[in-house]
Amino acid sequence: MRRAPIIAALMLSLSGAAWAAPCPQPLRIAFLDKPLPPMLMGEGARFQDPPGSFVLWTRQALQRVGCAAEFVRVPQRRLITDTAADVNQLTLFLAHTPDRGGVLAFPHRPDGHLDTQLALGTSELALYVREDRRQGVQWDGRQLMPPGLKVGVVGGGVEEPLARAAGWPLDLALSHAGSIVKLRRGQVDVAVLPTVSFNPQSLAEPPALVALQPMLATVHFFAPASPALAQQHPEWLRQFWRSLCEAARAPRTVPSCM
Repeated sequence: MRRAPIIAALMLSLSGAAWAAPCPQPLRIAFLDKPLPPMLMGEGARFQDPPGSFVLWTRQALQRVGCAAEFVRVPQRRLITDTAADVNQLTLFLAHTPDRGGVLAFPHRPDGHLDTQLALGTSELALYVREDRRQGVQWDGRQLMPPGLKVGVVGGGVEEPLARAAGWPLDLALSHAGSIVKLRRGQVDVAVLPTVSFNPQSLAEPPALVALQPMLATVHFFAPASPALAQQHPEWLRQFWRSLCEAARAPRTVPSCM
């Protein structure tokens, strides 16, 4: 196990680096303090060895741009607030929402639209229920019936504002894994989760879980930056985002990260 902060000692000579722009100082990159296997391993301030795909992608991107960074782990809500305040300069792995776009820097195209070509991943948000209770829940894409069903979400997660806007009674968990446990135990009736939280084997584990159709929303995940970093190092940030995207999609060549 490795304690955070850990230093990504990945400095290359300027002649060998893929990018010669000055490295931002400081450069602190935040990750959630809960495990998201296999993408993020370890809990609290610790990174497990191996640390998971998010950390490996970030190391590869830093190597390409020839910079070093400090890696830290923080709770869900601080992923946004600390980065907005430039305590941390980047954070992985956050879905874009209009509210988050107002306080964090996400990649945009020249026309001002979100640049989904630089997304590190895309997922659907779905309403999950226990299969043995499926017949007691109705969802048509607008209304969840019967009224009063308790809905589990991650506090501070991308799903929370959507669920609050729908007016559903909410139960807040610290992580998607926590929401899944509560759903299986019957502590909540429904859980809003990204489909990437599951594989077919985990869905089938008793009590089995099923996603209601239609899906609630499509979300794109990025490594947003602090507004200060985006203002002071816009060219470096664009190159880092592209390098991180390429690391996340390797060995695939499509879709393009350009």
